[in-house]
This record gives sequence, C-alpha cells and structure tokens, in this order.
Amino acid sequence: MELENISSKSLPINEQETHISFMRDESFARIYTSDSTQITRLDKLCKNNPTIYSVLEDTGYGKSYICNDKTLISFRAKKRVISDEQKAAAGERMRKYRKKRGGNMHTFNSNQ
Repeated sequence: MELENISSKSLPINEQETHISFMRDESFARIYTSDSTQITRLDKLCKNNPTIYSVLEDTGYGKSYICNDKTLISFRAKKRVISDEQKAAAGERMRKYRKKRGGNMHTFNSNQ
C-alpha cells in the first residue's frame, strides 16, 4: 500500500498520544499515535516486519498502523530490576557474541 508523502505537523508533547485497540475475537490490533517517538518505533517495525506491521494512514499529525498479530501487544506488571552482577554477565555474553560474529559492532564504555 503506497501512501502519499504528507508533511509532518508536530504537536506539543502534552498533546501527543497513542491508542491501541483490538477486539477479543480478532487477531489484529489497530494503533494510532501522534507521539513522535512511537511513530519512529512503529515505522521501524513496519520496515523490518512488513508482514506483521503496516501503515494504514498518515494524517500529518499522526499515523495509524495495523499489527497483524495482536499477541505482540503486551502489558507489563513491573519493570525488570537487574543487579550489577547480572549486568556484568549480560555484557560478557554480548562481548562473546560479538567476537563470535567477527567483530565489535558497537563500542560501549560502561564507565561513562
């Protein structure tokens, strides 16, 4: 589906919103957002997963999307708390993964 290029009109942060709706008996979810951060996130999902996410409409103030698998929508009970030891272990796993893949994809200094 080809959308015409509509110039974005920005809204003040306190007016940016996101709505997610789905019916119990349907497998998809509709998402509308005028939040620029969520638009960026959803546009990347559309680009990388075009069979699951797609843009339905671009109003200039916001965009409407469809997610063809509503089970990808999740609500979390609490934030995950990670100890310093868990962070260090995850960092070591990532270093081993990058070395195995043949290079350091990103340089990160944790002492910043």
